[in-house]
Amino acid sequence: MKNLKEVVEILSYNELLKLNRDLTPESEAKTIISKRIQEIESNGSKTCSACGNLINPYFTEEYSLVFGPADFKKKTSFCGIDCLEYFFVNLKKMSKRKLQSNTAAKL
Repeated sequence: MKNLKEVVEILSYNELLKLNRDLTPESEAKTIISKRIQEIESNGSKTCSACGNLINPYFTEEYSLVFGPADFKKKTSFCGIDCLEYFFVNLKKMSKRKLQSNTAAKL
């Protein structure tokens, strides 16, 4: 299992989430991957999803948003309310464009 731990250290957060979802609950690999996911989530250094600035939770307020389907949740962080608002405005625009393109594709 030592080699698996080394591989898990290299994988990105999203890759770990996908792999974790596909494994059976009783597997030892799932335990290792779940532990790594928790390490990443509790890590102090994060970047703002809107502006890309580093977020230091000890000096700035941090806003986090958890979204997605029940089996594949994603967490994103923001350094301020203005960045959170920017994210929501652009999310609305993307949703409208996706809805329009789906409607046009059906015609």
